[in-house]
Amino acid sequence: FRNNLIFEVQGMEHLVAGTPVAFQDRLQVTEDHLIGQLDNVLTAAMLVHLFSLGFEGTAFFTAQEEAGRSWRYLLEWFRRFGGSTNRLIALDTSPYPDRESADRQQVVLRNKDANAPYNRAITEELEEHCRRLEISFDHKDRYIEEQNAKNGENNSLGSTEMGRVTAASSGLVHGTTLQIPTTGYHTMSETASIASCKAFLTLLTEVAGVGPQQRL
Repeated sequence: FRNNLIFEVQGMEHLVAGTPVAFQDRLQVTEDHLIGQLDNVLTAAMLVHLFSLGFEGTAFFTAQEEAGRSWRYLLEWFRRFGGSTNRLIALDTSPYPDRESADRQQVVLRNKDANAPYNRAITEELEEHCRRLEISFDHKDRYIEEQNAKNGENNSLGSTEMGRVTAASSGLVHGTTLQIPTTGYHTMSETASIASCKAFLTLLTEVAGVGPQQRL
């Protein structure tokens, strides 16, 4: 009637209108996997850990990422303060349909999305780090293209924050992505292998220059 959604939640009758409430997730840790609402939380925790190791670079935490609008805030910052960059690395989780598909690689890279190609130099740099550290990787755009060819489909390569900001900035802001393969994307049971998380963090500290060998 009011063209709106109304949720009735038991146990909150004592709260007056306008009281802010929040949802608290519970992380499950098994021998091999992390399970919970991992998207954004997991990579944000790794960035915080990166600073604890002495990282002196810049990390961006942008609003409205799930609504596809976070690139606007990022671009505005670079226009006002940051100038141009080709070394921006967007961290995220990457959805796969099942554990077999997710476990074929420890980290996920990309060459492009539906909006724009990524910066080839920094993508190749991540690839070289992976080979040297013996971290298995794949490119999500190639995976989607292979699945399309296999199944006779024409699924989009996806629209990412990196592709959007690259296209909108006409190359002012350029970079690539580094992702953790997961299943159950955007659910409370999103699952990532601990091996992938460790490989992701190892690669991240290497790129940031705060790995064990740099601290000696």
